[in-house]
Amino acid sequence: MLKELQSRLCKNIIKFVFLCLVLVTNGSLHSDAKYFASNSSIELISNSNSILPGEDLLVGIKFKLEKDWHTYWENPGDAGEGATIKWNLSPGLSASSILWPGPERIPVVPLMTFGYNDEVVLLTRITSTEKIRFPLKLEAEVTWFTCKDICIPQEGVVDIEIEEGEFLASTHNTELKNYMSMVPTPFTGNLRVEELDNKFFVQSVSRGDEQYSNVYFFPYEYGLTSYTKDQIYEKNQNSFTLEIEASEFSLDLSMFEGIIETSTQEGKKFYSISYPLKTDKSESNTNVFLLIIFAFVGGLILNIMPCVFPILSIKILRFVEHSENSSANTLKYGLFYTLGAVLSFLLIALLLVILKSSGENIGWGFQLQYPLVISILFYLFVALGFMFMSNLVFGSSLGNLGSFAQVKNESLESFLTGVLAVVVASPCTAPFMGSAIGFALLQPSLNSFVIFFSLGIGFALPYLILSIKPSLLSFLPKPGAWMETFKQFMAFPMWASALWLLWVLSGQVDKDTVLLVLIGGLIISLSLWLLEKNTSEKLGIKWLVRLLVITLIVGSISILPTEYSVKESRAERPGYSEALLNEYRESNQLVFLNFTADWCITCKVNEKVALNSQEVISVIEKKNIKYLEADWTRKDADIARKLEEYGRTGVPLYLLFPSVGDPIILPEILTKDILLDYLNELT
Repeated sequence: MLKELQSRLCKNIIKFVFLCLVLVTNGSLHSDAKYFASNSSIELISNSNSILPGEDLLVGIKFKLEKDWHTYWENPGDAGEGATIKWNLSPGLSASSILWPGPERIPVVPLMTFGYNDEVVLLTRITSTEKIRFPLKLEAEVTWFTCKDICIPQEGVVDIEIEEGEFLASTHNTELKNYMSMVPTPFTGNLRVEELDNKFFVQSVSRGDEQYSNVYFFPYEYGLTSYTKDQIYEKNQNSFTLEIEASEFSLDLSMFEGIIETSTQEGKKFYSISYPLKTDKSESNTNVFLLIIFAFVGGLILNIMPCVFPILSIKILRFVEHSENSSANTLKYGLFYTLGAVLSFLLIALLLVILKSSGENIGWGFQLQYPLVISILFYLFVALGFMFMSNLVFGSSLGNLGSFAQVKNESLESFLTGVLAVVVASPCTAPFMGSAIGFALLQPSLNSFVIFFSLGIGFALPYLILSIKPSLLSFLPKPGAWMETFKQFMAFPMWASALWLLWVLSGQVDKDTVLLVLIGGLIISLSLWLLEKNTSEKLGIKWLVRLLVITLIVGSISILPTEYSVKESRAERPGYSEALLNEYRESNQLVFLNFTADWCITCKVNEKVALNSQEVISVIEKKNIKYLEADWTRKDADIARKLEEYGRTGVPLYLLFPSVGDPIILPEILTKDILLDYLNELT
């Protein structure tokens, strides 16, 4: 999954770099049996120019490339992209998927690619019903890459007409038959595949009198085998063994699928193989180590995600306050903050693993799917903002988070700051982080906790470094009167976060319930104001005010929502359902599936910056792309299962479905240009 995502990103970067060349190298598209582009041409050929109703045709797109130029197979290897063909056919006709002839290895140091040099025909079988009207029109919209020292994306449209009549072999019939013989057929011999020490061993008894001088395996899936390492072929009297290095980044595939190229005195033949892989209970050390690194980097990046900004203000207050303390004290506070953050991540991991094991469909950021949790956090941020703006402190320290629990222990305050930072940060998914957490939750094990531990260390590291090296704080002013102004200013991010939480809540409950929560926030503020003004020297009055405050707080808690209100449909965009997605897919529609949630700030930023831009909307409408929104603001088992299908346990996730084939997984952080590149390439 991780390598597949990296590969797709790399490929699309290559596409982006050379996309502008299309405008220069390709003229306006036109319909004809042949289409000429720079360094290559395509031609639509058929094994006959006439058929009767109910008969089939074998057609092909013939690619002719200039000397030393090449194009790619369906799995292009380490770089590139295979050709795509979109058929526009007369009513009553249907087209098969591309029948790919066996490829050849094309080294592009230090990479290895799979494709075709000079010339190839990609085949398609056209079937007809009894109810067809002649002449029949076959039109193909083709996109492909032509590569040598550089890669040039090409696109063209070709078409032919088929008349009614008996089958008469065309001049291309023999050529099509030759290429059809290069299309892999199922391997019928005895076959066994074993995985040992990061290597695959393909073993088979020889087929009859055939003696293979060499055998090579081309995988269908990225992440199965290493492309650059040599495959070792061992020929025995009645059997052979092929030793293949496994990919450095395993996708944990359940099947060993691909084609084997066999070489004999008569030439080369291609066979397709599919063999179930035994599930190895121990995870690949390399793969897990990479996921741990990804989690660490994701934790670092999480510090600058928008949902964490309010907590950064608390950290800044603590740095300023501790700037005059001894280095030992500063280090101690940093360690307690780190402990709070790491233990919180581990606690979340434990909770998620337990709930997942019990059958719950939950994921990262799940706590903000509960109105009660959102409302409590709303109260908390209202209270923090009030404390920053007022002179109310229960302890001796500025911005004392621990004082909110009426304790004066600064170590506990640092610990609780780390806990709160994780609670508020958990709705966000940073780059590199989604795949690591998806693996941790979809395959719960000890590795899950190691990944979450790495995430916590990455999240706390910047604060820990500053506490170890206090001299890095020298850029901060000396403590003074400005700190009171700064403290009050920090109330506004707290209240801004409270407003955001209220907006998230509005997607889960009705307006009356939101109003009740607002009233609760007002009661919390009133309670804190009473505590601030409770300066009477009479013990009876003090306790009377405290009793009133307790009553008000209990009252505000009693009105918190505990369940969803009736959900109002969003008329502007159709909601996701598996049935609707399948309906679009069966009719070969282009589909954009957006997994989002109101509590996911990353989602909302992506929507503002990219998804809702006029250029993107125009392209979606122009290409008639069906837009589906999977709103995970509330718990939804169907959406959770769909996320799991693509190795995710949280949002955002963006899927682009072409008319035929597997979906493209887009990056978690979108810009308008990135999204437009993907949309414009979708066919």
